[in-house]
Amino acid sequence: MIKILYVEDDVMIGKTTFHLLQHEKFEVDWAKTGTEALNLLFSNLYHIVLLDLGLPELEGLDILKHIRNKADLTNMCVIIISARDQSKDKILGLKCGADDYIVKPYDFDELVARIETVLRRGKFNQAIEEICFCAKDVCLFPQTHKVLKNNIEIELAPKEWAILEPLMMYQRQIFSRQMLEEKLYDWDGPISSNAIEVHIHKLRQKLGKDFIRTVRGLGYCIDLDE
Repeated sequence: MIKILYVEDDVMIGKTTFHLLQHEKFEVDWAKTGTEALNLLFSNLYHIVLLDLGLPELEGLDILKHIRNKADLTNMCVIIISARDQSKDKILGLKCGADDYIVKPYDFDELVARIETVLRRGKFNQAIEEICFCAKDVCLFPQTHKVLKNNIEIELAPKEWAILEPLMMYQRQIFSRQMLEEKLYDWDGPISSNAIEVHIHKLRQKLGKDFIRTVRGLGYCIDLDE
């Protein structure tokens, strides 16, 4: 199933489009602010982003630049949906890395056609459900919750997966202990004070002692430098 991040702060437009996208059998997350959109990008994998430009807290173009500056997200398709109809706005959006630009108000059938077109010419069409993130000799497959090391499958506990997934998706980004603890809140039971250290230790035992790097005073990251 195609997974879409829909970023729109107008509740009336957003609610209608959100339900219509679901009716078309897309899996959709709806973010109403720029900050919420970034948080969802940090914790989920999407095939395509439908991005408004005039957003509270963080401009749509800033989100687009974040997506295009992240090596892990270069395959992600982005369609800008905006009321800004000037040629200079369209040109800027496309130059910043958008795959398409639609002006509001739009016909929903046209939006679906644009989504299908962008996905067809994107890099997902060969194996759209087999997106993977690789670092050194480790590959992570978000859809199937599978991790391979040297092409051998590694069994991870659910909490180990919850910590490893964002580290693999955003390599070289430093995640603080608090950020990683938030990934464990969905699981039952209290989070002990040393939970992150324990799970990081177990991941290192399974994936290599130098695979996850500790950045003193800041947190953890996957460093691709040997």
